[in-house]
Amino acid sequence: MDGKQIITVGRQIGSGGSWIGEETARRLGVRCYDRQLIEMACAYGQVDLERMRAAEEKRPNPFLYQVPREIQNDKTGRGIAIQDMVFNLQSDVIRMLAREESCVIIGRSADYVLREDPDAFSVFICADMDQRIETVMTEYRLTRDQAVSLIKKTDKARRNYYECYTGKRWGARESYDLTLNSSKLGRAGCVELICDLYRKRVAAREEQ
Repeated sequence: MDGKQIITVGRQIGSGGSWIGEETARRLGVRCYDRQLIEMACAYGQVDLERMRAAEEKRPNPFLYQVPREIQNDKTGRGIAIQDMVFNLQSDVIRMLAREESCVIIGRSADYVLREDPDAFSVFICADMDQRIETVMTEYRLTRDQAVSLIKKTDKARRNYYECYTGKRWGARESYDLTLNSSKLGRAGCVELICDLYRKRVAAREEQ
């Protein structure tokens, strides 16, 4: 497909990254893939959704290393932890989506999975801590202390997962094609910039 482009979106909790990804997809008229990826991955691998969902976006625990032989197959991989199986399945689905259509993919280390795809470009959305705290307090109806705790826990989990599977630093500017601070630019401003970049890349590809 000429002009096809895939946007991958990494994000800090409380940065509005998921909303930015979804709104970008809506404005561009393409699909956004986020939470449904685990369902698609399990359907593709013919494995139990609920069992795999609990392992999504988590790195293997060396002290609780589960190798469920009953769900091993050529698609999930063999002799590996259930977290690795989830990563393998989601990676296969992400690559299939990238071959078939323009889209926005949120999380799941999609930037790394598609690192050799010339049609993909990666974005990381961050925000100032004070704004992140306020956003998490509002969205999750938490106290300030609870919000801070959730942010720290989520950041740690995402960092561990990303760095385990990619060998890159989560959130570091050098790990992505574009890093945007939604506190400085506003969520709508981030969407505008990403859409503009998307259209320029499409135009450049069509001219080749």
